[in-house]
Amino acid sequence: MVWTHHALAKAQFLGIARTDVEDAVVARHAHRLRNTGAADWLVGSGRLMVAYNHPADGDELAAQVVTLWRQR
Repeated sequence: MVWTHHALAKAQFLGIARTDVEDAVVARHAHRLRNTGAADWLVGSGRLMVAYNHPADGDELAAQVVTLWRQR
């Protein structure tokens, strides 16, 4: 999985492990929603929300995490 600098900084700031984010994208990809922001797709896992692009750089096996946040 590819990460933007922004997403890495957000994960560190929020104390969210990269593996948790990546697991959420893989597990919830089949249930993704179209995102209207900077990323193509949006998935949620509990309170964790992840905006990402897939495919990443034309690679069907890769996703790019653009940003993430916790829902209230």
